[in-house]
Amino acid sequence: MPDGRRSADAVRDAYALEQAHRAPSARARASTRASERGGATFTFRDVRYDVRGSKDGTSRAILRGVWGAASPGEVLALMGPTGSGKTSLLNVLAGRVPASGGVARGTILVDEKPREETFMREKVAYVMQEELLFPHLTVEETLTLHCRLRRAALTEAQVEASVSEIIGELGLTKVRQSPVGAPGSIPRGVSGGERKRVNIGVELVGDPEAIFLDEPTSGLDSFQAQRCIFALRALAQTGRTVVCTIHQPRSSIYAMFTQLLLISEGRLLYIGDAQQAVEYFSQLKFECPHLTNPADFFMDITSVDVRNPEREKSSRARIEFFAAEAAERRLGEKAIERSLEKHRARTMAASTRDDEDTTHASWIKQFILLTQRGSKNQRRNVIGVGVTLVIELVYAAIAAVLFRGVGYDQKGIQDRIGCLFFVTLNVAYTAALPVINVFSVEKAIVVRERSSGAYQWAPYYVSKYVAELPKLISRLAYTSLIYWVVGLRRSAYNFWVFVAVVITEVMSMTAAGLLMASAMPVGAALALGPAFITIFSLFGGIYLNMNSIPDGAKWIRFINPIYYAYGALVANEFGGDDLSFSCDASDGRCLTTGKDVLELYAFADVKIGIFIMAQFLLQIGLHLLAYLGLLRASQQFLPLSAVTPKEDVTAEEEDSSEGNENRKETV
Repeated sequence: MPDGRRSADAVRDAYALEQAHRAPSARARASTRASERGGATFTFRDVRYDVRGSKDGTSRAILRGVWGAASPGEVLALMGPTGSGKTSLLNVLAGRVPASGGVARGTILVDEKPREETFMREKVAYVMQEELLFPHLTVEETLTLHCRLRRAALTEAQVEASVSEIIGELGLTKVRQSPVGAPGSIPRGVSGGERKRVNIGVELVGDPEAIFLDEPTSGLDSFQAQRCIFALRALAQTGRTVVCTIHQPRSSIYAMFTQLLLISEGRLLYIGDAQQAVEYFSQLKFECPHLTNPADFFMDITSVDVRNPEREKSSRARIEFFAAEAAERRLGEKAIERSLEKHRARTMAASTRDDEDTTHASWIKQFILLTQRGSKNQRRNVIGVGVTLVIELVYAAIAAVLFRGVGYDQKGIQDRIGCLFFVTLNVAYTAALPVINVFSVEKAIVVRERSSGAYQWAPYYVSKYVAELPKLISRLAYTSLIYWVVGLRRSAYNFWVFVAVVITEVMSMTAAGLLMASAMPVGAALALGPAFITIFSLFGGIYLNMNSIPDGAKWIRFINPIYYAYGALVANEFGGDDLSFSCDASDGRCLTTGKDVLELYAFADVKIGIFIMAQFLLQIGLHLLAYLGLLRASQQFLPLSAVTPKEDVTAEEEDSSEGNENRKETV
């Protein structure tokens, strides 16, 4: 990066950091809604989580009876070594246990009541570790869209004020008009730390009472990580509950946490004031060395050392000792008691919750907003659009050079067949593969937005279909150039039939691409896409005469968009009684009429109108399957109600020092 750009970024970062310091007071002056609401108090008792092994089928304990609480106005950091269970605990508390999880047990209450699905969806934000955002939208556009989707009751002026408030809170004022971007994208977009804060802002537009974040500083340098935690602390000071997992923060970041939960091997080792944790372990005769980062010290004493059996045994014994001490001192129960005391004190002075402005947009409004986003993001993808147009022009130029001026002789028949073959395959590949490439990436963004309840699947999918329609304009130019330069049948009727066939093929292959992208991982979809097109070509009359296809495989034609497209194009070019071709007796077999050509290629019975209609119906079927694929993809997270307490069970697998009954949750 040039020195000038680096200096500019440093100045901007310093300014944003200063804004982050000021954010709490500014927010307090601007809005009292969060403080009036009082946030949400989460209490959890004896939380256990087991997953079933994929090979032997035995269960493995991830969480082993964790107790604790998270209160409004505080930042609770979940810390522990890799594989300790901190992310699993975050997911269980936030209701984001993966669908393939296992069994979660325990009692989790919000404001002393069982969690309600509506509240968890509307008022609890979950920020994933990855920044899944549309790269070509600006920061302001991204936040404004989500605000309009999630808070439809707000006026335009209120939406603008709310978005500006969040942008100021997160220190994004200087980049509000910059594209979000993505790693390695062009244009570059905002920095990694800014993109992390935009990711947080997307969840803040719903005005949540609690925010759960998975490794919010992952991938950031120390300064950007500090800015991110500053922003979270500012959010907590507005009355929200903030819970995040973090691995090994620098000391200045650790100092910003108000509460700490240490976990290792799924066991609770400490929960309480983050600034008193060092003193707590000192009482247990584990002194933090002078000038040592407390977070580093905690990682050292809570990690399992597997370098040799003696070290492993010693480190596991140490962890067991910490867990036993935490249970004996009732750290989890005391944390719950403190949180409930604060909650009851706030409840006496708090006003009634006002959820009116969290009304979601209607189906039509969702469709309009998502269509605008899709079109805007697609239009601004200058490189993607430019490459597509260049490829189409190159293909058109190749076809024009190779097939230009086809005649009405035997060679002309072969050239026409070859041109139609070229057009059919070219349309199939250029319609399906770009959609697979783009939608496979976009799907991850949409699944994340859907899991947060931003919108419904149906308006999104219809908007995606509508956003793809402008591409038909370039196809019209492409087909027109090929048709008239090559010299296919010079008839307006035949030309428009040609265009209609190509457009319906584009629509069907686009639907096929959406189906593959929605039903498969991106790597599998990109690998299998060309393979499916090749198979369709084999059974579409291009490489193999339709009469030569085995009887057991002839049914494939009825679900084959290439067969319908190629058959209709050949019938359009060679159909009718007025078409004749010259023939020299020395050429061997002569095809003197279009009917002869159609009989040779087994397309004599083709009805163009029926083929176009069949292609259209096939497109609808493919879209329905693609939509079902999206619904299936959305189930990678269980509904929030799935981790709500359902029935009492007794934890028999492990000893529970507290001896309380559990509530069983099937995940």
